[in-house]
Amino acid sequence: MLSSAALVACAGSPEPSGPIELTFWHGADPPPNRVVLDKLVERFNFQHPDIRVRAIYAGQQDQQIPKILAAVIGGSPPDLLWYNATLTGQLVKADAVVPLDGYLQKENLLERVYPNLIPATRYRGKTWSLPFDTNNLAVFYNKKIFAKAGVQTFPTTWAEFLSLAERLTVDRNGDGRPERHGLRLPLGKGEWTVFNWLPFFWQAGGELLVGGQPQIDSPAGVRALTYWQSLLVRSAASLSQPEQGYMFDDFFAGRVAMQVSGPWTLGEIGENGMDYGVFPLPRGEVRATAIGGEQLFLMKTTPKREQAGWHFARYILSAEFQSAWATGTGYLPVTPEATRTPAYQTFLQRNPQLKIFLDQLPSGRNRPLDPTYPQISDAIGRAVEQVLLGARTPTAALNAAQREAALIVRTQPGDIDTGP
Repeated sequence: MLSSAALVACAGSPEPSGPIELTFWHGADPPPNRVVLDKLVERFNFQHPDIRVRAIYAGQQDQQIPKILAAVIGGSPPDLLWYNATLTGQLVKADAVVPLDGYLQKENLLERVYPNLIPATRYRGKTWSLPFDTNNLAVFYNKKIFAKAGVQTFPTTWAEFLSLAERLTVDRNGDGRPERHGLRLPLGKGEWTVFNWLPFFWQAGGELLVGGQPQIDSPAGVRALTYWQSLLVRSAASLSQPEQGYMFDDFFAGRVAMQVSGPWTLGEIGENGMDYGVFPLPRGEVRATAIGGEQLFLMKTTPKREQAGWHFARYILSAEFQSAWATGTGYLPVTPEATRTPAYQTFLQRNPQLKIFLDQLPSGRNRPLDPTYPQISDAIGRAVEQVLLGARTPTAALNAAQREAALIVRTQPGDIDTGP
């Protein structure tokens, strides 16, 4: 992994004569996805001999924010940035990102995109990014374990999901330490934990920000966190290693029967050779899943470099790119046009599990783009972690998170797009 200083040095290198060289920071994971991205970047370079994009892996997303902000403050940002939409507010506040409305007036690329992905591009009445890829969360399950347990139908409610997770938990010697749990919950206060918990919060009727003010300790929040706590109390779920809830090691080893994740893991699971399936997240009061995926930001550099970056932005929304990136990684295309390509249709036939994620897109919710969101997320993450470790009750933990968030948040001028 490159250090912050190395990343800044890469971004701040003087432009050589000849093609314009653009630095493109990304956090594509797992490693096979980086190989796919590198090949697609090279394809762009071949098609645009006057521009050369250098793709640089900047590390896990939770680790990138200090590096990105240090590069911005130091005056050496990358030309192109691949990051999820939650960073938008901070980049705008730092005057580090190019508004795209001028480009879009000449060529409205967003007309190609699924409508419920548009809110993640907009903040305070302007467009700041383009969707690079998208995904959402569903439940992966081990088909062998399900068949052996005689599971015939998938759970559709929280109660049914808990019951199934209990049924799939196995404690062979009765020592109170099951050899297999029904479900894996992510432990840690990082964004991955919050990203997994927010669908349950939304399903319970929660809204994270109302009028710019946090609603973390609402009845919906308490209900959602109490539900996660009940999965542990009833031994239906186990906890991941700290900040490693996205890893599938225990799922591959059969130590957990189910795990929540997104379609980007299809390549990794395919390489493992496991016989697996996917079903939608169980429903609460309403149906909801969390929309993930990354945006492409054009960082403020020079007009010449920004114009070159726009050519790359146009490329990533092409059916050619979207289809190749999706079939190579399992991410969902951001345009209906890409899903209709022969390559993607063939891929969908070979990977029917993807249809679950495509069908869930209309019920997907976006996290807030407000610059305070990372701090709000950190407060929520600590609350979830405290409850999962048994240090606090859901009510006490969320009350503390609410007090912390209320000190952070101030009402922002203009509306904040937080819904699909």
